[in-house]
Amino acid sequence: MKRFLMAVSAVALFTSVGITSAAAQNRTVISQFGRDNGVAAAQQGTRNDVRVEQRGRSHYSRAVQKGRDNFLRMNQGGTRNEATTEQNGNNNLAVTGQEGRNLDAAIYQRGNGNISGVAQIGNGSIATTDQAGRNNTTGVIQVGNNQDASVVQRGSNNISVVIQGGP
Repeated sequence: MKRFLMAVSAVALFTSVGITSAAAQNRTVISQFGRDNGVAAAQQGTRNDVRVEQRGRSHYSRAVQKGRDNFLRMNQGGTRNEATTEQNGNNNLAVTGQEGRNLDAAIYQRGNGNISGVAQIGNGSIATTDQAGRNNTTGVIQVGNNQDASVVQRGSNNISVVIQGGP
């Protein structure tokens, strides 16, 4: 059932975003090592780049980019981690790295020139960043178990950094 739902989600994602021609110069590279991993990636625009690497089992990644010159990277290791990145605009950068179990990271960016990064090591942590505007930067680092971070930025030239650790 899980595979069916993931397949339906991927089809719906591609249908809603639309398929672009090869002239758009978008690039997607997916590497998966382990079992029961899933990725859905869709790009609309030009010169966008998606890189996803998953090691372990039962991971899921979702990547959506609209615009031009956007780059996103997601790396996951361990078990049952989930990563989502959605970028709409131009010249945005998003990086997610997760190592552990039951980790959840989401990055949402709208606008131009935004940068967001999430790094999580441990178990059961959640991180969400949501930026809209221009030239915003946010970074979240969580080490330990059951950490929770949420960052929302609106406007231009905002910077935020969250660092959390614990048992």
